[in-house]
Amino acid sequence: QTRKARDSMLNPSALLETAHAVWKRHAGPLMLDATAGNGHDTVFLAELAGEGGMVLAVDRQEEALARSAALLRQRGLERRVRLTRGDHADMVALLARELPDAEALLDLAVFNLGFLPGSDKRVATSAATTLTALEAVWGRLRPGGLLSVHAYSGHPGGADEAKAVGDRMRALPWREAQVSACSQWNKARSPETLWLAVKNVR
Repeated sequence: QTRKARDSMLNPSALLETAHAVWKRHAGPLMLDATAGNGHDTVFLAELAGEGGMVLAVDRQEEALARSAALLRQRGLERRVRLTRGDHADMVALLARELPDAEALLDLAVFNLGFLPGSDKRVATSAATTLTALEAVWGRLRPGGLLSVHAYSGHPGGADEAKAVGDRMRALPWREAQVSACSQWNKARSPETLWLAVKNVR
């Protein structure tokens, strides 16, 4: 077996299982998948949203949105999701456009950073735009809501992006949020980190 094959047998990782367990506790009628990708997180959130809920799923690549749409149709969940093409650098304007009601606050927001699996790895999230998006989303998260960020270090710029996210999470004041981090401490090659930030109820 190749290293890649062995690694694939270990997925879904404990980080993903942890994320899903916490998402279930914070799911609500309005959720955001800020990195739709192949649509797997979008589908999971749509199932949690229920008949009356809505998931806003964003990606800057048409290919990602097409893959997500196909998977949603296959699962019969397309009515629960609004697929939107957008860039993290423009997240403030995107949220204002898609959620014009300022009182419409997110229960859960999910970022799964990196690149679209099976596509050009040069097209990936970056530290600067990710931080911009996180700031925008944090401002639209309801008290008690959850921000979930899963970062990978194996692609170009991935380690810098993960460090930037970690620094930002660590800088959140304790009075404003409770932040937990889960990391693959013993993974020597391309470790991943999951941050879970719950916005405090004031």
